[in-house]
Amino acid sequence: MPISPSVCETLFFPDDRPLLPQAAAFFRERYRGTGKLDLSNIICVLPALHAKRRFESLLQWEAAEHDLKLVPPVLLTVGSLAERLYDSELPLAIDFEQTLAWANTLRSANPNRLRPLSPALSSDSDFAPWLELAATIRLLHEELASSCVTFVDVAAAAENENDRLRWQLLDALFGEYLQVLAQANLADPSHAQAIATKSRLCRCDKTIALIGTSDLSESLIAMLRTLSCPQIAFVAGDERHSRRFNEFGSLQADAWKNIELSIEDKHLVAAGDIFDQSLAVAEWLADYGDRFSADQITVGVTDESQVGPIEVELRHRGLDVYRHLGWALSQTAVGRLLNLTHQFLQRRTWPALSALIRHADVHDLVTLELSRDSSLESPLDWLETFDQLMVNHFPVELDNLLPPLARKNYPIAEKVRDVIVHWTAPLVGGTRSVSQWCKAIDKWLINICGEEICGEELPETEANRTQLAYQAMRRQLQRYAKLSPQLDVDVDAASAMEMLIGRSAEMRIGEAAKPEQIEILGWLDLALDDAPALVVVGLNHPFVPQAVTSDPFLPGSLRAKLGVMDNERRFARDCYAMHLMLKNRLAIRFIVGKTAANGAPTPPSRMIAATPPEDCARFVRQLLDGARNKTPLWHPWDDVPRDAPLVIPKLDNTVQVKSMSVTAFKDYLACPYRFYLRHVLGLRPVDDTMSELAANQFGDLVHGAVERFGASHDKDETQVKRIEASLIEHLHAYAADTYGETAATAVSLQIAQAKRRLKVVAQRQAERIAAGWIIHKVEASVGEKTGAGIVVDGQSMGLRGRFDRIDFHPQSGRWAILDYKTHGHKPEKKHLVKRNGELCWIDLQLPLYRTMIPFLNLGADPDSVQLGYFNVSGKDEETQVNIAEFSPELLKRADEIIVDCVRGVLNGMFDPAPEGVEFDDYGMILQTGIAQRMLQEARANEEVDV
Repeated sequence: MPISPSVCETLFFPDDRPLLPQAAAFFRERYRGTGKLDLSNIICVLPALHAKRRFESLLQWEAAEHDLKLVPPVLLTVGSLAERLYDSELPLAIDFEQTLAWANTLRSANPNRLRPLSPALSSDSDFAPWLELAATIRLLHEELASSCVTFVDVAAAAENENDRLRWQLLDALFGEYLQVLAQANLADPSHAQAIATKSRLCRCDKTIALIGTSDLSESLIAMLRTLSCPQIAFVAGDERHSRRFNEFGSLQADAWKNIELSIEDKHLVAAGDIFDQSLAVAEWLADYGDRFSADQITVGVTDESQVGPIEVELRHRGLDVYRHLGWALSQTAVGRLLNLTHQFLQRRTWPALSALIRHADVHDLVTLELSRDSSLESPLDWLETFDQLMVNHFPVELDNLLPPLARKNYPIAEKVRDVIVHWTAPLVGGTRSVSQWCKAIDKWLINICGEEICGEELPETEANRTQLAYQAMRRQLQRYAKLSPQLDVDVDAASAMEMLIGRSAEMRIGEAAKPEQIEILGWLDLALDDAPALVVVGLNHPFVPQAVTSDPFLPGSLRAKLGVMDNERRFARDCYAMHLMLKNRLAIRFIVGKTAANGAPTPPSRMIAATPPEDCARFVRQLLDGARNKTPLWHPWDDVPRDAPLVIPKLDNTVQVKSMSVTAFKDYLACPYRFYLRHVLGLRPVDDTMSELAANQFGDLVHGAVERFGASHDKDETQVKRIEASLIEHLHAYAADTYGETAATAVSLQIAQAKRRLKVVAQRQAERIAAGWIIHKVEASVGEKTGAGIVVDGQSMGLRGRFDRIDFHPQSGRWAILDYKTHGHKPEKKHLVKRNGELCWIDLQLPLYRTMIPFLNLGADPDSVQLGYFNVSGKDEETQVNIAEFSPELLKRADEIIVDCVRGVLNGMFDPAPEGVEFDDYGMILQTGIAQRMLQEARANEEVDV
């Protein structure tokens, strides 16, 4: 005798109060017994994990408040209900197993047969593209199955022959895919669910309570309709509007098309980019602070990219927050480790190594191994040394020898490389099955991270985020290590890691929440959240409602025809959610930004259009204007006077500077504080992200060639071609010594640019030789050892300088000191600037050379020696010798400034320049960047009338 399906009891609760507390009170009233609240025969189904946890705590509160002993129900999320309602003959395949089964099915098919689906792939292609296509088809099948639609149904509704052939092919491949799973003794969950529903095999021996499940899939509704057990649907809404819901409390999309939302002007807050939106959140929380405690306030986001900036802003304001969305496993320490290791295994380059050793666990490993090397004196600063190698020599291939200068200057870099090569050795060589690689990677993780992190599993309340992430990754590895041999494939380690990285992007971990934290929830969690105060960020398109506009398989028109989740259903879902938020919150604000976190423009959400036309027009006009009244914010630096600048580190002005280089004077003139940082403390910025030579390094490249030429036997050559050949030979020799025979592509291009410039230099050198000048010496230097110095106020300051080139003219007996410059500017332009109509010195290089001439032993009067540049410009017409023309008055003033600079250094005068500098390497120390702007913005906010 067939079993008659039961009718679901639909209960409507006032929507001006949160549903979950009302549902918990209902259970207490209906199921309370003598001294206890027995819900053991009930399955409570909630939309998502947050609602499930909240409802559990509400039941506990109801029982405690009424002195009842709670016998808890089974609590499930919607996504896990289906598998409780039927028994599958075979174990259900997990996502990765399904993807592998699809990949094996596709890869084994005849390539010609697959042309309607993917004309580019063949059986010889790498496994990764097959896996990517397989994942797409798996998700497509799941989406269709959730709407009770098959590939055959889509083929029948297809709008053209090509699409019809594609869907017919997918239907045929689906049958083969099921056979592959069956051979592995597994079943497809969606297919098994459809069979159970069609065959009326669904069973449940408990009462099913559907609480706020307004967005049930068609496949789950079909299962529920076959059940004979009692069912109750809890709906937040007026029973007079019951036509808007089916018997299970799920939305009827058509009934929500013309709903008007009760949005008011005060509910909408205009903002700019994501940082301004985050600031707006902080402003409204400051406003809420007088009325609500932290556990009464929720921050909602419509897109996950908004969480990070909001979290940073609120923590900066002294507020502790909890991100309910957690973190994708790929964003955690273990996720980054796998990603960096995958890049290293795939590329085996010095840049990939440089990225890998910055991971905290890898850095600790290298430090430990180097500390055991007795040949190293101080390995603790090895990363700084490694960075110097990268920025000075740009090595590429890991297996190539480093350039000679690099091996000489940075021997520790090769030891770092050897440590990493040895550590990754278990992941190198040949192919293995995915399951075998997972076992190897699991062991490898334990070796680097230790048992403290990777060992015994800790509960969520005791483990930190890193421990939770490693535990989750190890669970995944151990599950994949048990893959069926029928599904497993042979790949290299890099491919195996790529698979893991792809799977980890779908996994999330989260730490336990604390009572005093403000929760950050996703949009779909907000409808059932019962915090009385709410701030929602991003009431914008395309976040709310989400719209599908360019699906290559299921465009909007086809979705609508098939009844698959389409834009209208998403609108109904989000309209209902927003309706509940507006109805049952004491305070609510929707922040409407102008751009997303990635900078893309984001117009206001079309949810605003669900209001009377005159209201909608006013809202849009106000939001596009972008102005808002700002609430004064508290300051994390309340102990600092409001008019005080941010404090910068104090310098020890008692340090005695004994000598100064020629270039240091320019730095002192620009800013004494920055001079101290660079020339006394030796703090110099290192940009390890550079992929090409910086301007000064390109200058060194050209200098290296011309200086080697000037020291060679070819320096007196008169023929242009021979000079050119010699210059280029020295250029390549310098490049080989510095950057190796296989330089990075960008460096190779810059070497070619230098080569082109040197061809013009050869012409100018031949002209100079023809004019009677000869190269007397290159790289001549003077310093304290040669007696170079200056005495100021009875105190001596040593001077150091290196002269690129000294020329001599035998016929006239004249001397010339030239400095190579890879620009086309004349000396006057680089040394002087006009301020208030008067020429002022900004660089003292050539005047200082003039004072140092006596220490070169040239036997020449300094006033008779020419000083200038040999410009090696990118423009041919600017490549020439330019002799400086400074008047006696200017040179006298330069001498006075030199004395002033020395006096200032000797007297410890290192105050920052009030006007700053144009290109600042020390903005973080002097706080001329973000920190200063934040303070200025905070002060500006204080001045706004609210």
